[in-house]
Amino acid sequence: MKTYSMKCVAPTVAAILGLERPSAATEPAIEEIAADLRGSRRVAVLAPDALGIVPWCRWQDEMPFLKSLHARHSLLLESIMPSSTPMNFACMLTGAELAVHGIQTREMQFQCETLFDVIRRKGGQSGGVGHKGYSGDLLLARCADIPGVAEPGLAMTVADKIIELYCVNPPLFLIAQFGNVDTLFHKVGPSHPDVVPMLRELDGALSKVVRFLAARQVAVILLADHGQHDVPPSASKPGYGTHGTDCPDDRLVPCTWTS
Repeated sequence: MKTYSMKCVAPTVAAILGLERPSAATEPAIEEIAADLRGSRRVAVLAPDALGIVPWCRWQDEMPFLKSLHARHSLLLESIMPSSTPMNFACMLTGAELAVHGIQTREMQFQCETLFDVIRRKGGQSGGVGHKGYSGDLLLARCADIPGVAEPGLAMTVADKIIELYCVNPPLFLIAQFGNVDTLFHKVGPSHPDVVPMLRELDGALSKVVRFLAARQVAVILLADHGQHDVPPSASKPGYGTHGTDCPDDRLVPCTWTS
C-alpha cells in the first residue's frame, strides 16, 4: 500500500480548497486524494486518535462503515517523530516537523503558519473540535476560529458537536480529534477485546457525521495522528498500550476519504 508522510496532509487540504499551502510545508499534496476531492467547497479532517495499523488490522471487521470507505480508497500515512498527539496534529495543520511548528505540548503556540492562518487570510473560518481536556480542545479548538468542545467519553459527543458547528456556522475547514480511542488503548492495549465496544461506537459516530457532511458537499479525510503498540502484561502490571517510538506500529496509520 502507498505510504505518505503526515506532512502531506496540510498541502492536500490546501490543494482541495484551491489555496496556498502553509509556508513551512515541505511535502507535496497527495494527488490521489486531491484529485478526488479538488473543487469541494469545504473540507473536514476527522481523526480517531491512535487508530493505527495494529487496531485497524485486528478490528476493522468491527467497524463496517469505516471498512466500507477503505474498500474504495485507502493509503497509509507515517506520523512524524515523536509519534504522539500534539506534534502530529500540529503537523497536519502546518505540514512541518516538530522543530519547525514548535508544538511539543497542546498548550503551546505555533511557530509557523497553519492552515487556520491560510484560510483566515482568504476571509474564511476554520473549526477545531474535540473532547474537553484533550488536544482537540486545548490545541485545535483553542487555535481555530470556531471552537467545538464536547463532553469526554463517547465518540458520538464529538460527532454531534461537529454537526452542531456546521448547522450554526459552517467552517471552510474543520479538524476534529476523537480522543477516547487513544485513552482506552492506553488502558488495555489496542489488541485487547475490551476495545471492541468502543470501536463499534466510534464507527457509528463516524457513519453519522460523515453522512451528514457528505450530504452538504463537505469533503472528508479520515486518518489518525499516530498508532499504538501493545505492551504485554508482567508480574507487576497488566498489559497496556503505548506509542511515541519509531516503530511502524506507532507511526503508520490508515487514511481514507470521501465526499
